[in-house]
Amino acid sequence: MYFINPFKGLRPTKENASSVAVSSTDHLSKDSVVDHKNNNSWSYLNVFGEKDNSKSKEQFELMKKKSILKKDKKNSFYIYKISTGNHSQVGIVGTAKLSAYDNLHIRGHEEIFFERSQKRMKQMDNLNAQIGPIYAVYPDNSQLNGLVEKELINSPEYSFNGMDGSKHEMWVVDDENKVLEISDLFNSINRIYIADGHHRMDALLKLSKFKQHKNHDHTGSELYNYFMIAIFPTSQARILDYNRLIKDLYGYSPSDFIKEIKKKFKVEKQSSSFKPEKSQIFGMYLEKQWYSLELKEKPHQNLFHIINLDINLLHYYLLEPTLGIGDPRYDNRIDFLAGFHGLEGIEKKVDSGEAKVGFALFATQMENVINFADKKLNMPPKSTWFDPKPLDGLVAYDFE
Repeated sequence: MYFINPFKGLRPTKENASSVAVSSTDHLSKDSVVDHKNNNSWSYLNVFGEKDNSKSKEQFELMKKKSILKKDKKNSFYIYKISTGNHSQVGIVGTAKLSAYDNLHIRGHEEIFFERSQKRMKQMDNLNAQIGPIYAVYPDNSQLNGLVEKELINSPEYSFNGMDGSKHEMWVVDDENKVLEISDLFNSINRIYIADGHHRMDALLKLSKFKQHKNHDHTGSELYNYFMIAIFPTSQARILDYNRLIKDLYGYSPSDFIKEIKKKFKVEKQSSSFKPEKSQIFGMYLEKQWYSLELKEKPHQNLFHIINLDINLLHYYLLEPTLGIGDPRYDNRIDFLAGFHGLEGIEKKVDSGEAKVGFALFATQMENVINFADKKLNMPPKSTWFDPKPLDGLVAYDFE
């Protein structure tokens, strides 16, 4: 068996693709989610949104019965292009064996929220399918990139603007020779990195073990031993900033809070919104005023035995000692805001009173992601926001 394998995808028909496939709800307002569900009866949001598992399963089965979703008859790879603004990226959707994660051919970098992982596992167990791929990156390979580019000359199976505002296009590659060539090339790479989907990855590992224990005739070749993955070249993946919002000032008045952080940081008022343009500089929004923050002293080397990631520095030197923020996985006084919302997103949250202070960070760099993963280290949760992301449901992987 190859490192990355083709599979028989469960896909919406061409005319239904744009209404079936959905983006991360982090991109969407509550009103837009409600509108989409009401206007698109076959949307996967009407599967995920059901609180009753039996109704979710019923809706999913109905989509198959009504041929809204059809399973491919041939093992295929799926070339997936996502375009937004002046950025585009082209990857390949296939499957990988879960054991490749355990033996570090597939490497993760981020801590998870266990409740989210459990929720993901229950969803997949209920549907007996993985609806959205794990998003990963591979070290650039000129042969593989070239092979992919040749396929883009053909007309795509799907081409539409998604709920996230990006253009999504997909090509089906089922020619046996091309499939074999893609598999061989991934075998030569033999190392990929998870960009987004750590909760889903953890859920898949647990679900596989659960199914193994139930199956007395388990051989290791069952479909639940594999998972669906969308893999993009490292050079094409884009990481945006992932910013922090704190709900209160831990008893400080705004002026006293600024006095306190001045003990460790050089604090300067800014005449307009402030977005850090390099590492170890932070933006802070408090009471309709932007500030820049810079540590007065060089940070300790290898803090906590890991690289001095900006998110760790902000937590260690400010959020924890001054604002009393504990483990960000469990502390409900901290919230997270992806960079595609822009600095105005921070301003809106603080001005509305949802948060008291907001911090803008320099985006985590790809070399940080790879460095952490290679050293078997985990970044804090919500360290990276890869954007754009693959949609859920454009192609699905069922375990039947």
